[in-house]
Amino acid sequence: MTATTRLDVILGPERAAQVIQDLARDLAHRDGLPEAAALRLACERAADGDPLLLAAPGQVWALRPDADLDDAPARRLAIYGRLEAPPRILALADEDLPGGARTETDIDNGLDEEEEGMLLSVLDRYQLQSWSPLPTADRAGGGDGLC
Repeated sequence: MTATTRLDVILGPERAAQVIQDLARDLAHRDGLPEAAALRLACERAADGDPLLLAAPGQVWALRPDADLDDAPARRLAIYGRLEAPPRILALADEDLPGGARTETDIDNGLDEEEEGMLLSVLDRYQLQSWSPLPTADRAGGGDGLC
């Protein structure tokens, strides 16, 4: 990935720290990692904009400047769902139209029930642009500059 994702800019420093703490706890629990290793991994992967770690409903991902629109479903994707096994997203193509009008197209229309969603790897061509509503922390964490 060529660009980094600045969660502190998107979410604010305190909320970004809470999200990183929650992601680290999840990694530690799911993968059986020591807490310090999970925190380091969560910080590194979040800074790299790793969709496997970050992709969640309420986010908008914008096509990277170095990515080819012909190889992507849209300039921007608004995620409204995430599925596992294999990791997939449900998204709307959030396109800006001339004159300031916007349209959202459900890019999942026409998929068979077994083929629901896009593989998460499609987000490798994108970078996180916004996250609303803001994620809520499972536990109260501190905005103590974790990464």
